Amino acid sequence: MAQDISARPCPSSSRAPMAIQLDDASSQHLDGDGKVQGTLLEAIQEVAAAIAPLETAWDVARLEKKLQEYFHKAGRHLEFRGRSLPLLVNEYADSVMASIFTGLGDREWLYNGQADFLLCLDAGVRDNLPAYMMRGVRQPDFEQLVLAAYDRAFDEQRFYPLLCEAVPQITSGPKMKKKVWHAVDAGRKDAVASGIAEADEFVSQWIHSTVAHLATVTQGSPDDCLSRELCAKLFALLLEGRALPLALGGATLQHPVEEIVSDAYAEHTVWHTWACGAPAKRMRSGAG
Repeated sequence: MAQDISARPCPSSSRAPMAIQLDDASSQHLDGDGKVQGTLLEAIQEVAAAIAPLETAWDVARLEKKLQEYFHKAGRHLEFRGRSLPLLVNEYADSVMASIFTGLGDREWLYNGQADFLLCLDAGVRDNLPAYMMRGVRQPDFEQLVLAAYDRAFDEQRFYPLLCEAVPQITSGPKMKKKVWHAVDAGRKDAVASGIAEADEFVSQWIHSTVAHLATVTQGSPDDCLSRELCAKLFALLLEGRALPLALGGATLQHPVEEIVSDAYAEHTVWHTWACGAPAKRMRSGAG
């Protein structure tokens, strides 16, 4: 039976133009009240105005204030010495998106991808990182770096609360929950990194990679950590909670989750058994 996983609309693929040139000097400063000024403030005002029709709890002024806090605090503790531009951009993106989902995580418009903070992240990176780190970096390369960091950080922060809600419904005990949580998270990151653009293939890759990670931490016996039945139930909960990347969220699965899970357990249990050398050991014992 095909499984319908459509629910959230996909975000628009268009992005706000990057209006700030890479060779511009950093223009952020704080006024006497500790508010962000300059290019980041302008970006925040633009994004807040776009979000305002969707936001029902805060007015525009409060939304702007909170966004200023999120984007300013994310840059306060960055360490620049000996660190690369890609590393710092991704660290800044992680910190910003974690703050946004902590403060606004109950907003449906955030989980739907109706708000795009890319312009703010672009301005925040330019304003918070030293100008010397931008020297010699081509504008298109910088914009692609920021875009990739934003998409990854947004997707991961959107997913984590869904995973934290689903795992305790399936397994108990802090050690077991931690193993399952990390395996599912690592499996999803593997699927995202593969660049798969089709939902059915993405889910298959996610499940297979998750079971492979479970096999690694259980010496080839993923069932010892999470049974096939519970694994299928966990992924059903995640898909029902719309845990796919937003770009894949409007699709229908052609293969049942239970079937994919069964195949994954069969493949990775057998593979890990041979990898650990268990068959050879049995043959030596029998030959004696």
